[in-house]
Amino acid sequence: MTRNLTALLVLALGSSLASAQASEKLLPADRPIEQVIDHYIDAKLKEDKITAAPPADDAAILRRLTLDLNGRVPTLGEMTEYLADIAPDKKSKLVDRLLASPAFARHNAQSFFAFMQYVDGQRRKGDKGNPLYDYLLRSFNENRSWDRMFREMMLPDQKDPQMQGANDFLKTRVKDLNKLAIDTSSTFFGVNVSCAQCHNHPHVQAWTQDQFYGMKSFFARTVDAGGFIGERDFGVVKYTPNKGTEKVSPIIFLTGKKIDAPGMKDPTGPEKTKEQTRLNVGKKAKAPPAPPEYSLRAKLVETALAPEQREFFARNIANRLVHRFFGRGLVMPLDQVHSENPASHPELLEWLARDMA
Repeated sequence: MTRNLTALLVLALGSSLASAQASEKLLPADRPIEQVIDHYIDAKLKEDKITAAPPADDAAILRRLTLDLNGRVPTLGEMTEYLADIAPDKKSKLVDRLLASPAFARHNAQSFFAFMQYVDGQRRKGDKGNPLYDYLLRSFNENRSWDRMFREMMLPDQKDPQMQGANDFLKTRVKDLNKLAIDTSSTFFGVNVSCAQCHNHPHVQAWTQDQFYGMKSFFARTVDAGGFIGERDFGVVKYTPNKGTEKVSPIIFLTGKKIDAPGMKDPTGPEKTKEQTRLNVGKKAKAPPAPPEYSLRAKLVETALAPEQREFFARNIANRLVHRFFGRGLVMPLDQVHSENPASHPELLEWLARDMA
């Protein structure tokens, strides 16, 4: 993720390239990211007849970079050395040095931990914080990709001591599947589906009750199994629409893609006994239960990361990184990335999402 972080910072701290008219088509994928950002930002400024602020001076650049990348202000020695440096590439070298510092991984972990734990502004009851933070810190130290981290948090390897914090996202929410569905959608896909829990969204035609309960269905079989995350082989989500009788919710991703899955019925007596035995073995052994024959959470990961479905996943993390370094996302609020709430710079967000993927 460091390439994107570096480039966003270069623009945020005052680089200025020639303005160009924004094209309806995305710029080529091989264009340097800082040029792409400047292209679309400058075009919007020109369209709105706004004069950009002048580039930041060296002292401001050093302070902003150090705060954004390492979470601290520069020392007096760092300030003196940077102001005296006349090399034309000193800013790039500064970025590289700050990214290589252990403080970058710590500050990055703290930033991601904050938005993952305070999705709706409230700390989750029972959150201890440390396991997830430790996992994030280890991940950023190893420069893991965001899609890998998403996969590990949705499908945690609970036998690996080094991966224990990865299950914290599920573990702290597993007893409230409504919250788990809402937080997963908000955190990883930039869409807060909570409005569709009780009724179809009044302003976003795509967000229906089917959409909310369709996302919840990916977690319908996820259970607490003696302190571990388990998953049943059967289970459906039932709800009563505002108009109509109780119905079984189909499994639907945010794009509208429907998933066909086995076990979409109440289990028979023998099937229920077999399933409970599998989960109980883990409880008695104080170990993770054996996985199900078919995992709905695995299907969620597969669907969300498929090239044709990836728009929500990549667009969300690109928007959140812009928000982190600019103080404002291209789409605001951050959990309302949908068709009725367009980005301030749509082509830029699409280019960044494609580049991130």
